[in-house]
Amino acid sequence: MIGERNVYSVSDVNRYVKTLLSQDENLKFIFVRGEISNFKRGANGHLYFSLKDKEALISCAMFATYASRLIDYPNDGDEVVVLASIDAYVARGTYQLIVFEMNPVGRGTILVELEKLKKQLQSEGLFDVSRKRPINLYPKAIGVITAPNGAAVRDIVTNIKRRYPICDIYVFPSAVQGESAPTELLKAFNKSQEYDLDTLIIGRGGGASEDLSAFNDETLVRAISSSKMPVIAAVGHEIDTTLVDYVADKRASTPTGAAELATIDMREIELHFQNCIDDMQEAIKEHLEDMFEEVSSYKEELADNMQDKIRELKQTLDSKKDQLAVLNPKQILSRGYTITMSEDGKIFTSSKGLEGKKIKTIMNDGTLISTVDKVEAK
Repeated sequence: MIGERNVYSVSDVNRYVKTLLSQDENLKFIFVRGEISNFKRGANGHLYFSLKDKEALISCAMFATYASRLIDYPNDGDEVVVLASIDAYVARGTYQLIVFEMNPVGRGTILVELEKLKKQLQSEGLFDVSRKRPINLYPKAIGVITAPNGAAVRDIVTNIKRRYPICDIYVFPSAVQGESAPTELLKAFNKSQEYDLDTLIIGRGGGASEDLSAFNDETLVRAISSSKMPVIAAVGHEIDTTLVDYVADKRASTPTGAAELATIDMREIELHFQNCIDDMQEAIKEHLEDMFEEVSSYKEELADNMQDKIRELKQTLDSKKDQLAVLNPKQILSRGYTITMSEDGKIFTSSKGLEGKKIKTIMNDGTLISTVDKVEAK
């Protein structure tokens, strides 16, 4: 049977470690040299930053009493020598340097090397605007290179599916910080080139500058410059800049911003089509109204033309009637003239040969039937 054990709280353990560190004379008032990283000024005047070299990093705090003695505040990348003591932060179980003095040494070698590499790649034309390709906003497939379980991949995938759900998404998992990150990122990139993608997104969430160092790897940057498809970089936050940001075709300030750059929102397409339908309906309505007005105008014009034609025909008819009336035999008879014809209705136009014949004489008010006794010459 296992005997009773002493069980300590987390706070007890952290306080004990703090006691050990504070009692170690070798960790008191030591000089430490390193490069400033992730420098921040607190509202209370305290300074918080990290010191790093090529292999390691340590958190630092310089309280306002000592910070007020500085002539100039340092910048990220500055190399300094600090007088400090090692102390433990009980609440988080971490240790840090409590800095009392700080003296600049010069611009950090890491930042200098990075700037040198940036200028070299720039001189080779890898960052030229003329190399930037447009992003297809109606993609069939998008690739994503990032940590498989981080917030960045969730943000990118969620926003692509929300904005453009008909697009396929391929995730190529990789470490995004640490020693293995550059190799894994390059491997994931090479894998992505085997797929028929419209766009490739590479990135991660925010972090300290040393956490983003994998995206400054020269081999990775050169590989991205030869990508088959346009690349969107979404590394860190808007204030963070890496060499991958410069070589990419587009740069997004956040992973969510990368999803927005890579796709058009389906709601915009629906709104566009609805606006087109509304414009077409309005155009058809206006065209029909114009046609109706035009037909109405033709109708009125036709009616007027028909009335004019009817009046013209009526006038012609009246004229013909007057002419017929003038030629009507009854009109002639009313003026005292008569018509002479045979019994069978044949009109005589000459008196020759009528002696002894029976004739009809038509007068205005009747007909005379008689026999011709004698014909007198004209």
